[in-house]
Amino acid sequence: MAAVVDERFLLSDRQRDDLLNRIGQCPRNGRPLRAFLSSVALAALRPHEALALRVRDANLPNQGPGELMVLPGRLRSGDEAVEGVGVVRVVPASPELVEILKAEVARRGLGPVDLMFTRDDGRPLPGAVYRKAWRSAREAVLEPHEFSSPLGRRVSDLRDTCIATWLSGHRTAWDISNLADRTGISVSALARRFPHCFQPPASAEASNALIEAAFCTAGPERAPTHAAR
Repeated sequence: MAAVVDERFLLSDRQRDDLLNRIGQCPRNGRPLRAFLSSVALAALRPHEALALRVRDANLPNQGPGELMVLPGRLRSGDEAVEGVGVVRVVPASPELVEILKAEVARRGLGPVDLMFTRDDGRPLPGAVYRKAWRSAREAVLEPHEFSSPLGRRVSDLRDTCIATWLSGHRTAWDISNLADRTGISVSALARRFPHCFQPPASAEASNALIEAAFCTAGPERAPTHAAR
């Protein structure tokens, strides 16, 4: 069973952006590292999914949000969504992420079949390299008590922070199902991993209000649109 995500590991938007910007300033491989980690932080890709991304898998329009296509792959032991194996996912890419990826494609002159994220010399981007860069950025950016805490200690905490943000606020059952499709985690696994995002309303009145609102907006004309596959 996948471990419960501890809220102490989750970064604020400011902390996330400060860390990514710091990594982007590294004289060696800074820009590809920032682009790679941004795809984990802003599109909730698993690190190994991001490393497998090719330029042709990314829809990067001139304006507005885009999409990233995550192809089926073998999940490693310990990943949280075994049921995601063999499923193509289309993940939304925010305008901010689109601009970061477009800049990286243009800077390196990448073609459709090229890997989106490699080192500046074209060699693969191994875990040892990006984890070292992440540790250095945490030490430089975070306060000493934050650096010594679990806050953002792992690169995968960027993905968990993104998912927790997407889950925040009142969500319909369809929203959560759609989010599960896009993250490659089942609804039940989301509930187990992010229990703090599924807290019940503070009162029965609030719960009843949500149910009544759902009845008011439900109808045959409000058929859900399935996420792209």
